Amino acid sequence: MFRYPKEIKDLQFDPTFAIRGLHFDFDKGWLMKVDSFGNIQLNTVHVGREPVKDIEEVKRHYNGNHISPFYLKENMFQLNDLFSIPQACLLSDVLQYFKDRHISFHPRYLSDDVNQAARILHVGTSIGAHGIGGQLHEAIMNDVPRYLEKNPRLVSFLERLKNNGKKTFLLTNSSFPFISTGMEHLTSSPEWRDLFDCVIVLARKPEFYRSHRPFRRVSEPTWDSVDAFEPGVVYQGGNLRDFSKMTGCQRVLYFGDHVFSDLIDPTVQEGWRTGAIIHELAAEIETRNTASYRHTLAWLLRIERMLNEAQSEHDERSAPGLDALVHEWRDERRRVRYELRNVFNRSFGSVFRTYQNPTFFANKIRKFADIYMSNVTNLERTPLDYVFYPDRSYLPHERLVETLIDTGRIKELLHQ
Repeated sequence: MFRYPKEIKDLQFDPTFAIRGLHFDFDKGWLMKVDSFGNIQLNTVHVGREPVKDIEEVKRHYNGNHISPFYLKENMFQLNDLFSIPQACLLSDVLQYFKDRHISFHPRYLSDDVNQAARILHVGTSIGAHGIGGQLHEAIMNDVPRYLEKNPRLVSFLERLKNNGKKTFLLTNSSFPFISTGMEHLTSSPEWRDLFDCVIVLARKPEFYRSHRPFRRVSEPTWDSVDAFEPGVVYQGGNLRDFSKMTGCQRVLYFGDHVFSDLIDPTVQEGWRTGAIIHELAAEIETRNTASYRHTLAWLLRIERMLNEAQSEHDERSAPGLDALVHEWRDERRRVRYELRNVFNRSFGSVFRTYQNPTFFANKIRKFADIYMSNVTNLERTPLDYVFYPDRSYLPHERLVETLIDTGRIKELLHQ
């Protein structure tokens, strides 16, 4: 449709290349990971499928390794959802194709075209109450078992909520035929709607949270006003204000897998509690729990402690050869940090962490999600009256004393 070279159709998706939460620079064509403070993890900057060879060029462009909030907003696009992983791969592969063949292009046009192609795949040219969606939805519906795993734990979890007096609802941007086919497969039941007090499709999130669009029934008659939710009826559209009024729900825990379209506005507009479903979490936790990772991390922390101690002793009385030793330890620190990065993803590292800081993506989760997990059924054995009390956050000047208090070692030290 966009008149790109036909050979691009032969490019193959590489699921191991990209991670979620990367930033794409419209002007430079660079794909990179940024931390929660806007700092670039320099060894993740890629142009096409290759790391940028001249890191100093990156520093010159941004006047260092920090990106200003204005530049982030005006010149960069963050790839936030699960669809971002193939999107980042496609951006990089097409960019590499152009580079290898010396084809002149502007990265912003490439990014715009990939975004538009993604929208067409999702929604096609239009989508109505009884439509399915774009080619993506049609492909999934034609082979549901290939894309969706049955989840009996989900059914028992939802039944447990309802049996204990909780109200449940499903709020989705997808069409009813697509959702119904998927839910029937996931739950192994055509009566899946009985698991929810209310089902809303084609919600147009995040517009749902801000608009005044009325609710509409999916089944006939579709043009009557909706003043209350009826059991067994599926609705579309609507808005957050009317939803809260008609359900009377004031204490809501809402789970979603997209930080921006699912979690930000319900927190701000209605004070809902939010839970983020982050599928990559399971694999990252598994990696972090391996003996090799724990050993390497312990070695890194030991090196950093030794460096701090060596710098504290660095004066005219310092031991001979200390400078050379510090230089050697710094080289070892760089090597170990690179090794820890690669165990998650060889190009970009962890979804959640740069080195010492959370990623830009992880910071959004921390800011707008009260709790996060890889699957909502992780809560199935948690008592329904359980309260998750947040951990205390320490400022740098508080960490030593409060850690000693928390571990009970303060009494031991005072006694000494």
